[in-house]
Amino acid sequence: MLDLPTVLLADELLDKAFGRAAKATIAKGPDRATRQKNLAATRVQIAGHTLESSLRAYVKGFPSLDRLPPFYRELVDILVDSGKLKKHLGAVDWASGTCADLTRSAVRRIGKEAARHSLRLRKEAFGRLASVVGQIAGDLEGLVAARTALRRLPVVDPDIPTIVVAGYPNVGKSAFVRAASSGRPKIADYPFTTKRVSIGHFERGARRYQVLDTPGLLDRPMEARNRIERQAVNALAHLADVVLFILDPTGTAGYPLEDQLRLLDSVRATFPDTPVVVVATKADLAGEETPYPQMSSVTGDGVQVALDLALAAVTSRAPASGPR
Repeated sequence: MLDLPTVLLADELLDKAFGRAAKATIAKGPDRATRQKNLAATRVQIAGHTLESSLRAYVKGFPSLDRLPPFYRELVDILVDSGKLKKHLGAVDWASGTCADLTRSAVRRIGKEAARHSLRLRKEAFGRLASVVGQIAGDLEGLVAARTALRRLPVVDPDIPTIVVAGYPNVGKSAFVRAASSGRPKIADYPFTTKRVSIGHFERGARRYQVLDTPGLLDRPMEARNRIERQAVNALAHLADVVLFILDPTGTAGYPLEDQLRLLDSVRATFPDTPVVVVATKADLAGEETPYPQMSSVTGDGVQVALDLALAAVTSRAPASGPR
């Protein structure tokens, strides 16, 4: 999970800045007029610095999108739209610099003007600072939404062999990941329960492996796929050392086996260099034999066999044999 800064909305940020400034009640100086000017300048400095440093921290706290690995770069684009995120960060960066410039200018002006003008100048400076923050209110809202989405990104280790579990919605992918690894994806008896990529781990001997649970895919063109499905395709494209494709021949998933097999063909055609292991799930419900290795994530039967097949394919880096 990414460590991202907490982003305040515009009103919250202004309350923070002006609240800190209001706490300054004493200023040094040889006479009352000087102290009055110094207090006004101090309050402007505190408010301006709070805004500048907070906004700058937001920008620096988000990852550099151009430096992210392909999987994360594409996932960020799927979840929050990279173009919009860059726009939000650019606007916030502009506001940070503008607040710094306004603060320096206001402090200089307070120092030059007569003490009787210091209160008015301080109020004017606060108004200008508030106006700048108001101009990026929508961008701050965008960063809040982006932070919520990006904090859910799985932490994937590129040096660990990766099994990506794929298939139609509701065929038992999440149940398999829970049965086979440390992953704890949500399980429910309805399609598209899994809305994002999640990860689990297991060990064989001294070797550690990671298993990715992916949202369900439907057999349709890429341009017709929604954000949830595109996350699965992204994981297949960038992370899979082997694809464990799960079929549900029982009909309980709500999708005909013929549709699932067409999706299987599509995955094989789209990723020809990635081994694909095919297993049939819900063996405890199956009424007849299938030509595929069977397993049940409920009883645990066949789960280790499925893992063995996937690990063999990872080791050989050759497509696993099987029907179709």
